[in-house]
Amino acid sequence: MDAETIAGLIGLAVGLLVLLGLSIFESRAYKQEHDGEGMMHHWLVEHHVLDRMHRRH
Repeated sequence: MDAETIAGLIGLAVGLLVLLGLSIFESRAYKQEHDGEGMMHHWLVEHHVLDRMHRRH
């Protein structure tokens, strides 16, 4: 591996860590603002995915 490849992989790893950190921060902030309801739960309810899953049983 040359230096450019190593630098690219390090940059990719740092970028992914920043993205993960921001996602966690946004998720916690959303839960605080919406009485404990998570983003995914809100999205699933809005698109009636949970209703479809419950009807199959």
